[in-house]
Amino acid sequence: MNASNPEDKVPLVACLGEVLIDFISEEKGSLDSVASFRKHSGGAPANVAVGISRLGVTCGFIGKVGSDTFGEFLKTSLKENGINIEGIVETKEAPTALAFVSRSITGERHFIFYRDPCADVLLTEDDLPKDWLRKIKYLHVGGVSLTRNPSRQTTLRAIEIARKNGAVITFDPNLRLDLWSGGLHECRKILHIVLARTDIFLPSQHELLLIMDTEQIDDAFSRAHKLGPHTICLKCGADGSRISTKTAKGKYDQFSQKALDVNVVDTTGAGDGFNAGLIVGLVKGMNIREAVRQGTAVASLVITKIGAMTALPTEQELSKFLMKMKAD
Repeated sequence: MNASNPEDKVPLVACLGEVLIDFISEEKGSLDSVASFRKHSGGAPANVAVGISRLGVTCGFIGKVGSDTFGEFLKTSLKENGINIEGIVETKEAPTALAFVSRSITGERHFIFYRDPCADVLLTEDDLPKDWLRKIKYLHVGGVSLTRNPSRQTTLRAIEIARKNGAVITFDPNLRLDLWSGGLHECRKILHIVLARTDIFLPSQHELLLIMDTEQIDDAFSRAHKLGPHTICLKCGADGSRISTKTAKGKYDQFSQKALDVNVVDTTGAGDGFNAGLIVGLVKGMNIREAVRQGTAVASLVITKIGAMTALPTEQELSKFLMKMKAD
């Protein structure tokens, strides 16, 4: 399939969830001190979709935007990045979600969300492109669409259809506890249900420990595997990643991947870049170690620029970066 013609066929991969406007501070500092912000397309699943498309794999997006200027901007932005947007629905019932993002001196981020109500949580089962879900090879979902109904039940239904028809389910919790009205208890309950239907789990270290209700990484790995995922990719920021996979004999194969040494400008979208690089690697037939190395390289490129979607590399940029890293 060719990513340059995104709307002619069912994509190999679909990403489901929120697409929103990130207003990212132009200078570093706290949200109360910065003076100006630049508009960027954002939303974790949308970032992953763009990352996948730029790396040469066809990808579609499933979600909902407001019938407003920001919604049109986001649809145009995704389409320009090679995404099949036939799975995006508009609504007049709520506006497109917004987020204001500040960057610290070290590039870490702080968010304020404007999303209650917002369009993406109004996604219903009737909005789902079921022909995609019956034919795609991978479905990637994030945790924000699970925070409330109807998008929660819609996401679970999409996973059910795709999984029944042989798709691999990848899940990034993208945990934002302030968006869960029922707090941590509700969050754990719902995410455990999702993990029972997940093949590849993509949490941060903080998220894994919190969701599994333990302070020990190995214990958290064990608990998560028992729920369902055969592969857990633990994203540890500057410390790289730690991977645990179930073998055919029911044992665990674990390995670590070091982070690459780059100049950190903005960490926004680093995890999404990792997810995209990993999924593309697996789609193209890489083994898990090769796919993790590719995901690490994509994340490394993302953090050298401001923004998430705008910082995601093309296939050519990634190849050039990997060649340079080998030479160094």
